[in-house]
Amino acid sequence: MGSENSYVASPADRAGSEHMPAKIPRPQHEASDPGRLAALLRVEFRNVWRALRRFGVAEDATDDATQEVFIILARKLSEVAVGQERQFLMGVAMRVAANSRRNSAARHERPAGEALLNAASQVPLSDALLDQKRMRELMDVVLDSMSADLRTAFVLFELEGFTIHEVARMIDVPTGTAASRLRRARESFQSTVARLKAMTPLRGGDR
Repeated sequence: MGSENSYVASPADRAGSEHMPAKIPRPQHEASDPGRLAALLRVEFRNVWRALRRFGVAEDATDDATQEVFIILARKLSEVAVGQERQFLMGVAMRVAANSRRNSAARHERPAGEALLNAASQVPLSDALLDQKRMRELMDVVLDSMSADLRTAFVLFELEGFTIHEVARMIDVPTGTAASRLRRARESFQSTVARLKAMTPLRGGDR
């Protein structure tokens, strides 16, 4: 694990500007610096898109969710201290993702964790290590196997690179609670990966 090396490029990273909207709708009463907003949109759009996917937003809903995050940023930018923009964006992304997951759950049930593991185990792990698309799918399975609280702590610390103190502030819990969630998330991550490795040879026809 680590930070960025733990996760391969997202579809937004591969596709580049195809996920970039021509323009984020400007709120009617926006008082933010448009140059600062444009710079943040240019630099952080892909990062927010990727984070939303990691927080569990369905791929077909991620473009709209990303625009929602930046609309909120545009409304609040004058209140965000310089240098704190990324933390603000991740905090908003967490809330937008939580709403998106609730809406998705209301529309249809997501596959149970065991079903997700079985689906992932259809992909030989040796092939997955060489195939970025399959690696993304495997990471999605591992993240989907975690509870929302554990997933958020894991994504913020291991994949987005925030410190445990920053994570605690962002999720509004004591540092000890954040550290406990991260520890349990790591245990869940390792357990799920171990199960996938154990299941793969049988599914992959290697025996």
